Amino acid sequence: MASYFGEACRRLGYESHYFSMPDGKLVDGIVDYYHEINIFEKEKITEICKEIGVDGIVATTELSVAVAAYVAEQLGLLGLPYEVAQVITNKYRNRNCIKGLKELFSPKYVEATCLKDIEDSDVPYPMILKPVNLGGKRGITVVRDAGELPKAFEYAANSFRKGTTPNIIAEQYLDGGMECSVESITYKGVHTIIQITQKDSSGAPHCVELGHHQPAPLPKEIWDKVVRAVSSGLTAIGVTNGPCHTEIKVIGGDVYLIEFNARPGGDHIWCPMVELSTGFDIFSAIAQAATGELKPIDVTTFKHNYSGLYYVVEQTAYLKPVFDACENEPWCVERHFVTNDLPELTHNDVRHTNYILYSSPDGNPVVEMLKKAKRILD
Repeated sequence: MASYFGEACRRLGYESHYFSMPDGKLVDGIVDYYHEINIFEKEKITEICKEIGVDGIVATTELSVAVAAYVAEQLGLLGLPYEVAQVITNKYRNRNCIKGLKELFSPKYVEATCLKDIEDSDVPYPMILKPVNLGGKRGITVVRDAGELPKAFEYAANSFRKGTTPNIIAEQYLDGGMECSVESITYKGVHTIIQITQKDSSGAPHCVELGHHQPAPLPKEIWDKVVRAVSSGLTAIGVTNGPCHTEIKVIGGDVYLIEFNARPGGDHIWCPMVELSTGFDIFSAIAQAATGELKPIDVTTFKHNYSGLYYVVEQTAYLKPVFDACENEPWCVERHFVTNDLPELTHNDVRHTNYILYSSPDGNPVVEMLKKAKRILD
């Protein structure tokens, strides 16, 4: 993610500084300056940024959201309020914030540090358990009945560092509908929905994402409702500046919140998929929102292309023939080969998983290739 920002800064003529422990040197040559420092030493980072004369701060992961907000606030720069950034990754807190909104809904939910908290709640089965603060679909399990609850709770609890009290949210499981993510940039309190991404999910028990496709095939009236619903939610949770990757489900025309993530979307959703589908340079826009130089975004000028990613794993074994033959197809942006084996995907990890990244002006080419293969077989 830092490399995307480094490249965006070069396009803009900005000087870029990267703060991280030694593994951050992976971006040497992409960002202009590298500072070897623990990212949680926010006071030291603030002093360095003052000396440099930094004009904007961005976070690349959930871990750095609060630090980036602190530094920006200390330097009088645009960003999330620090008091908001400290709690914005908390799924339970965010659900409480959106209570009463007219177009963004929540299932029943309860916060839990032990099994009894869930057993004493009114959350019905099936329910979904997940860590309150972790992303990447880690520690998630759909629970069909009380007999499955202890194992699911243990699975979620094991996602936390040893010695840490597990903080888990149990939610009513929303079956059916279309799962989407909503990619947005907020600038000085004004929210712009850049793109809506359809998700392919493995479903129960762990709800791992198996693919992403832009734009989501939603009727215009539902698309507009998603824009309104998510925008109202961003205001409710306190997003005032910067990116957000919001996960939702659309069921029967209603929009249900899964979670907010106040950072760019991973798994190539923001780069390169958004630029491939819209022509919009989203990482440059985030950098400009941080420095106060972002011009109004006119989404009506965007291109209307199709882009997407398929993971080729055990759950999507039907894609293996396409994966083997796609490299020279005009729509194939990248064929990422890791192994001939097809392991089960248990959490999203774009570096270590086979995938196909596509782009086309005429719809989803992988679907068309699968249809063609079926006709030949028939």
